[in-house]
Amino acid sequence: MKRLNDKEYQIELKRIQRDNLYKERNDKLKEEKDKYKKQIKLPSTTKLIAVYLFIILNVVLIYAMVCMWHFGDLSYLGVLITDVAAQILTFVIYCAKSLKENSVGGIVYDMAMLDRNNNEDVSG
Repeated sequence: MKRLNDKEYQIELKRIQRDNLYKERNDKLKEEKDKYKKQIKLPSTTKLIAVYLFIILNVVLIYAMVCMWHFGDLSYLGVLITDVAAQILTFVIYCAKSLKENSVGGIVYDMAMLDRNNNEDVSG
């Protein structure tokens, strides 16, 4: 690093302070702009996976039905049965997971209660 004399030091210090002031102003503007901005809450990863599986399994189901109809071959019936079973199993597993998370002792329920208690303590 280059050594600075007093005059250069003062000039550099003022430049840095000016830059910091601009950064603070920009941060305040951004905070104010985001203050009333609608927050988009993204769905959880497990919900996205369940939807993805539902879509993929339905595509396979439709393909198997079209192939059975077009070729007159019932060997695709095995795909239909396992596909429906996989969809039901996926739905049951997702429901069980959600039930555990959202009931007493579940992480989502406990965090909601903790936030609620903290908000009551602050306001009351």
